[in-house]
Amino acid sequence: MAFRSALLSLLIFIMLLPVTNLAAKEIYMWRDENGVLVFSDTKRPGAKVISLADDKATSMKKADTSIFDKPDNPNKKIEYGVAIVSPSHEETIRDNTGSLHVSIRITPSFNPKYKVQLLFNGKRNTPPQSKSVFVMRNVDRGAHTIQAQLFDEKGNAVATSEQITFFMHRASSIAK
Repeated sequence: MAFRSALLSLLIFIMLLPVTNLAAKEIYMWRDENGVLVFSDTKRPGAKVISLADDKATSMKKADTSIFDKPDNPNKKIEYGVAIVSPSHEETIRDNTGSLHVSIRITPSFNPKYKVQLLFNGKRNTPPQSKSVFVMRNVDRGAHTIQAQLFDEKGNAVATSEQITFFMHRASSIAK
């Protein structure tokens, strides 16, 4: 008897489930009183019907993925570029500890076998590394220059950034 009761309850539950319409629904588009574009499946006076097959509703702007393309000729030499992203040229860094974070961008992509080195005031500050972020501590007050160089696996320089001038501002320790 319990089996029949459970079966009957299951059948009633299934019958009460809403029947979904498998046909494609229409989408409506309009602007509200604030000029915001609204999309809905509810019809409204003045709304425009959008077909889901319409290219305007389904197309996306194609992203530039050329950075991931492999060269047609594997023997073709890749032209690398290196640039200092942060700090920007003539930026003032305000840090009483004298900490400086330098971010480097390498194009077309950072080959893991390559190394990048930071030149601080024209001198090699750190050994070449495989990371594109440098952290320097206790940088003195005043104007300084930084430049980045990219080296291949044989140690040959393949790219050099422009020289960036920045200003380190640290509060004076001299009491007035």
